[in-house]
Amino acid sequence: MRQPPISTLAVISDRRTCALLDQEGTISWYCPTAFDREAVFSSLLDEEKGGYWEIKSPGQKYDSRAFEHRSSVLTTNFNTNGGQFSLTDFMPTGASFTGICRKISKVPIDVIAIIRLRAEYGLTNINIRQIHSHLIHLPDMNLWMHASHKLWIDGDVIHYNVPAGQEGWSALIDTDCIDDKMFENALSATLAAWTKIKSHIDYEGPFKNEVRNSLRALQQMVYEPTGGIIAAPTTGLPEVIGGHRNYDYRYVWMRDAALITSSLVGLQTDGMVEKAFMSFVSGAMRKNNQSHVACFYGIDQSVRKEIRYLSLEGYQDSRPITAGNTAADQFQLDAEASILLACGAIYAKTDERPEWETVEAIADYICKNWERKDNGIWEEEQTQHYTSSKALAARALEVMAPYQDDREAAECWLYNARLIREFISNNCMTSYGAFAVYAGSEDVDISCALLASFGFVKADNDHLQATIAAIEKRHREGCLYRRHLLEFNAAKEGVFLAASCWMAHYYALAGDPIKAEKIITAVKNCANDLGYFSEEYDPEQGLMLGNFPQTFVHSSFICAVNGLAVCIAN
Repeated sequence: MRQPPISTLAVISDRRTCALLDQEGTISWYCPTAFDREAVFSSLLDEEKGGYWEIKSPGQKYDSRAFEHRSSVLTTNFNTNGGQFSLTDFMPTGASFTGICRKISKVPIDVIAIIRLRAEYGLTNINIRQIHSHLIHLPDMNLWMHASHKLWIDGDVIHYNVPAGQEGWSALIDTDCIDDKMFENALSATLAAWTKIKSHIDYEGPFKNEVRNSLRALQQMVYEPTGGIIAAPTTGLPEVIGGHRNYDYRYVWMRDAALITSSLVGLQTDGMVEKAFMSFVSGAMRKNNQSHVACFYGIDQSVRKEIRYLSLEGYQDSRPITAGNTAADQFQLDAEASILLACGAIYAKTDERPEWETVEAIADYICKNWERKDNGIWEEEQTQHYTSSKALAARALEVMAPYQDDREAAECWLYNARLIREFISNNCMTSYGAFAVYAGSEDVDISCALLASFGFVKADNDHLQATIAAIEKRHREGCLYRRHLLEFNAAKEGVFLAASCWMAHYYALAGDPIKAEKIITAVKNCANDLGYFSEEYDPEQGLMLGNFPQTFVHSSFICAVNGLAVCIAN
């Protein structure tokens, strides 16, 4: 089973977990019940060991695909030797069962389905029991395989065939009971559920279709029971093909979630996005009895420090592959700050102060800990006094102080903000007047483009302009940009799409909509046909890199476009 290009992947989701399938209709990644569970379809990471669900017919060729409006119901169209047929994929939402459902239209030629399920990311075989001709039980996983046509087992592979002139359906679900009517009802319920989901947030303005595609991607990555938004639903998709920079992103990163929330607050929302974010942060801190946040949490708000190395070949021989992330114990000052900045945007919009005790605790923690070195926005193993972390911390305290009724506490926050600003002025400037990557460095990093977005300085600030000029000179590739890394040569990885969006937002704030639009258009062109972004992009090879889809990029794109819209309006 070949590994597909990342750019061919699509997502179907029930807002608890998701499945990834390519343009050929093959599902190569699926973790039942929750995003962070062990995958049963994982050929995306190992062609030989991993499970998959393939649909094929003689002469089958991809034609087109599209989601039903802003739902997570995807239809893919194929040409075959005898004509055309379509495949509709969805994960039931609002129905009486969960799993994966696939519907095949009337076919001009026989269509065969091949399903190989493997437990533990493909490392373990499973028991397969034929209950009757249309039902197979997978007791190890508490799953049932149903089909409108006869199922049969050959070794560890399940097959079914839809004969020419007929249509059919199949379902890998958590119940042994389903029929034609229940299948169709589940499809209707799913479309209705997504109509409600999309109503929580909308957008009108430049790049409308692209922003709405990004909104779908973000809404697909929500774990609905807790409201947490995962960074990406995959592990191990490489930042460098054949390299070792392969991470597990199936967690709720506090920085990412905060920046995502900040980007969405400015759109047309009904308040659900804001409430879900605050509820997740406060719930996680209470659940773990914390005075500050961890850099990331499991989707269930648990602290996750375990890590397991998987003996898989990896995507295009990129290893190691892990379940778990080694950044669990890092100190990321900018993550704490980003939460307060998101809360500030929420408070300004709603004129309310939900979860104020959580905000106070985080602000007090920043005051007590800002002098420490941290791991920075790129989660480097090397701790430093990263400028962007310090700057966002100062700005976060300044933003939240007006909401503090205790004047002594408010003055303490502002006092610490002044101290942080003094530290940056005295220690975090290069010899040529730019904001340094960290105290004592002569290099610059694109993360400092955020300083204007969050109001630490204005876009026309001399130091920020010097920083932007250095970024343009050192880290620009065409209309896209690379980040600066201490422990890896960033020139060997792709351009960093979220950071490219930050540059677009900077230029919008600087009153240069033409430059901003050029960058946004370049980023847009790195998306696939359904509007999904990966973390990075190789412009020379035209390849998506990194875990997919990457919510950090989608939110940054939305923020950049929103900034452009404001710039144009003014």
